[in-house]
Amino acid sequence: MAGEIEYRTGGPRFNKVWQAFYVEGDHEPELDDPLIAAGRAMTTAICEAITHPDMKRRRYAIGALGYIHDLRALPTLQSILKDKTEIYYFRGDALHAIYLIDKKLGSEYAEKFANENDYLKRLADSIRRREAWLTEPTKE
Repeated sequence: MAGEIEYRTGGPRFNKVWQAFYVEGDHEPELDDPLIAAGRAMTTAICEAITHPDMKRRRYAIGALGYIHDLRALPTLQSILKDKTEIYYFRGDALHAIYLIDKKLGSEYAEKFANENDYLKRLADSIRRREAWLTEPTKE
């Protein structure tokens, strides 16, 4: 999309990770892999980057936080989920990531936001049913 920015937060130590995330990946199911592979060390940098709504590949960065399983990401993800000015799919991605990090909290949010829009409703229903796709990466 035009106008998307490659936020490269966290300083020089993450340059290779951001390069792999933004430039080197082209297979959609694997776009978040560089962030996930960098692990918890990358959490703060990802959280800072996703606060920008115009971040390139933002959905993948939000999703990566869920697979990193770092509790420090929860406040940022909760902020995105609760912000009604956010695009619905970013809010849904945040809900999914929250669920991956903390099943109980994610289930509570699924109940709270189940009637916000169709996307969140479907996601909340999947969380209630504890569908396997929620916790297993769908890599092709």
